[in-house]
Amino acid sequence: MKRVTRVHVNLLGLAVVLALAILRPARAAEPGVLTLSWQGPAGCPSRDELREGIARLLGGDIRVPQGGKLEARALVTHGQTWAVEIETELAGQPGHRSIEAASCHDLANATALIVALMIDPDAVAAHATQPRPVVATPPADVSAKGRSPTNVLLGIHAAGSQGTLPSWDAGLGAELGLAGRFWRAELRGTYGLRRDQKAGVAAPAGAFGQFNFVSAALAGCFNLRAGGLAYGPCLDAEAGMVSAQGFGISQSLPAHTLWLALGGGLYASLPLRHRLSLPLHLDVLAPLRRSEFVFKDETGKVTSRVFQAPVAGGRLSAGIELSF
Repeated sequence: MKRVTRVHVNLLGLAVVLALAILRPARAAEPGVLTLSWQGPAGCPSRDELREGIARLLGGDIRVPQGGKLEARALVTHGQTWAVEIETELAGQPGHRSIEAASCHDLANATALIVALMIDPDAVAAHATQPRPVVATPPADVSAKGRSPTNVLLGIHAAGSQGTLPSWDAGLGAELGLAGRFWRAELRGTYGLRRDQKAGVAAPAGAFGQFNFVSAALAGCFNLRAGGLAYGPCLDAEAGMVSAQGFGISQSLPAHTLWLALGGGLYASLPLRHRLSLPLHLDVLAPLRRSEFVFKDETGKVTSRVFQAPVAGGRLSAGIELSF
């Protein structure tokens, strides 16, 4: 009797397990996941509009393959051109793309196409005859078809120079310019801040000259690009005024002397968000006229030379710039 009871219990337990297995609904396959990040200046399409563009390319729905995970992060900047940096990761494989376009609207369409192709290239091909997605938000600026936009540049900078005055000089200034896709031109004004620019002489003992400098430079540069960085060679023309005053002698140095110089160098501009960038200029300048600053006695005879600019000098400036 005991043995029969055990058999019955075992059969009953097996029946319960089978019943639960039959009655339990089949577990739905986990759908894939799309994680989308989109950041851009004011006037750019929104993340939801970008997502709608992806869905249109795929035929109406975003269906990431079962169990898959796609992460896409896009950052739009507007410096001299519109640009987007796209970081992706699919099935553990990272990817990176850099795209430039005439407007943020075009960047959004390009980003939507890249993401859609990563999800289902066959679906994109099947709907290729349909119009490409058009993001609802109009671009912040609309330029003529076939033309690259020209941006106005406004900025401030700090500068250091060597060779214009007896020792290194430091100054602050501002700039105004224009930039196209392959070029930029700017006018920079700089005022020297060091008031202790001094050059002494052996005789008469204790005599010295004190100097100050203000300048305006016109620069024309050729634009090259590497990712988001803009850079290129430049040609420069500079005009300024050197102010000098003598101490310890009856005859003073010339009060003001014109400074003219030509040269060239390199520039680089690193874009930030909201149309801001960090420009850097390194220039070598040769004066067209190397004025001499001398002391004279009462008869007008030169007693000693205080300072004369060298055949070439260097200038380094860095600042912050707004384009619009």
